[in-house]
Amino acid sequence: LNLVIAIIVSIYMISDNKNIFYHFKRFLYAVLPRKTADNTRIICKNCASIFINYIIGKSFDSIIVMIICFIIMLILKLPYAVLISVIVGITNMIPYFGPYIGGVIGGVIIVIASPIIFVIMIVCIQQVDGLLIGPRIIGSTTGLKPVWVVFSITVGGALFGVIGMFLGVPVFAVLSYLLNITVQHFLDKRKVTVQPYDSPDDL
Repeated sequence: LNLVIAIIVSIYMISDNKNIFYHFKRFLYAVLPRKTADNTRIICKNCASIFINYIIGKSFDSIIVMIICFIIMLILKLPYAVLISVIVGITNMIPYFGPYIGGVIGGVIIVIASPIIFVIMIVCIQQVDGLLIGPRIIGSTTGLKPVWVVFSITVGGALFGVIGMFLGVPVFAVLSYLLNITVQHFLDKRKVTVQPYDSPDDL
């Protein structure tokens, strides 16, 4: 029921997005000084870009992985090619762990057929996606280091389950962007410049 309500509300919000943004803009300039309102709009726009670009890039990446998985399964004549390819594509939306989760689910489905060949195929696809396809498509949309990606997936999954694993990375990227802006603001206010870390002597 919550999912249906969320979809219906989302459709109405998307169809009426211009009106919503218009009233938000009016409210922003009504309660905040002009410079603050301008900066707030820029920050909100950049946060939305980080989030949307990640979701679009990861979705496109998952579609490519799904197609590759389907083609390879047809060549190897493995059963349930369409079903398992869709599962692998959907779970691929979860960085790092997604392909393996899809591989486990797919392996359970075809355990009677050729599980060893399937596992080898999933590992190969994951390596190609992680080293070639993913970085080229997504690029630096989040700007997060691998350790923070794993951290955001773990925390998101622990707090909000599967949805948290899906959205943990873009949400954490937005929070990281906001934190960086805040820190830089106070550094500029104090006229302090911090150089990048170059050697142990800089500690």
